[in-house]
Amino acid sequence: MHVAIIGAGPSGLACALELQRQGVKPVIFERFHRTGYPVERVDVLLNLPWHPVKNQLAYLARRYHLQLHPLAPLHTIIMHSPGHRAVIRSRLGYLLHRGRSPLSIENQLAARLTCPVIFETIADPQALAREYDWVVVATGDSKATRQLGLWLEHSRIIIRGALVLGEFEPHTFHVFWDTRFAKHGYGYLAPFDAGRACLYLMVGGITPADMDDYWELFLESKKLHYPVVQTCEMEFHTGRATGHQLGNILLVGNSGGFFSNLFGLGLFPGMISGVLAARAILRGDNYERLIRPLLRRIEQLNELRCKLDKLDNRGLDRLVGILGMPGIKQLIYCSGLDVIPTIQAALTWFDRLTFRPPPAQPRHH
Repeated sequence: MHVAIIGAGPSGLACALELQRQGVKPVIFERFHRTGYPVERVDVLLNLPWHPVKNQLAYLARRYHLQLHPLAPLHTIIMHSPGHRAVIRSRLGYLLHRGRSPLSIENQLAARLTCPVIFETIADPQALAREYDWVVVATGDSKATRQLGLWLEHSRIIIRGALVLGEFEPHTFHVFWDTRFAKHGYGYLAPFDAGRACLYLMVGGITPADMDDYWELFLESKKLHYPVVQTCEMEFHTGRATGHQLGNILLVGNSGGFFSNLFGLGLFPGMISGVLAARAILRGDNYERLIRPLLRRIEQLNELRCKLDKLDNRGLDRLVGILGMPGIKQLIYCSGLDVIPTIQAALTWFDRLTFRPPPAQPRHH
């Protein structure tokens, strides 16, 4: 069996390792000259979106044979709205290294590969589909999916990131909500270690030329004036794939829409989708059926994101204040229960509570 994988990111590598484990050696095509995105960053695995899974790394190892080592356990999340600050402490997940470091998730996976990787190659899925029995698209974006006519666009987001120096708490993740500098996006600060961190801002509905103003307002309003080592900027298309298989072409990871608009959380479902694609190929299973539970959860999280998008800064302040209340914190973050449906219902009520109708127009006689 001849299988081509386009993209040597976590989803493509997870697919390759599952194929390799079952005796099939795929060929991987990667656009860069080495494994890993050029700019180092920290990704977060949050337990909450995937409850009742209590430990995502243990789950990936047990169910999908993906052994991964984190930068650090995530013990604290600090949420910042314009007028409030809430601190959550519990076993919240993990911080993971991304990029070209030997510690990165990409290179941890790649170290176990024995199949060939063809670097500095931009591969065409439809051309490869004529040469290979199966083609797995794992490019980390929706470009190929759009070209295949399988992408339903939600929005385009401009993302700016920086590697910064300073003094940081290694087990702490900061998230920033403020419609003035993020609109309905967010910013975050995540540490590599006590002296380095990545600082990111995601803003939808703007052009790349607008980002300078939003970035400066973000840094100034939150007093984030750290020495900068490296920066990057990209455009990301959020949305969903209307189908995940076209003939012998399978879509995994971000290419298949396996990420949540809630916090851009795609690493966990993306790697699972890669393994499930390999299993569909190996066993002749229906790929769309295998991924259905993942897609249902992602849809729930995206609905939650849509409800958050309706909040203005006043609503964000009230929400962060509520999320920081002791009893609420215990229920959401420490109980281990699947509270996402409950949060959705609560946000529907919250939206009605905070909705302010437009002022009545004066009558003209």
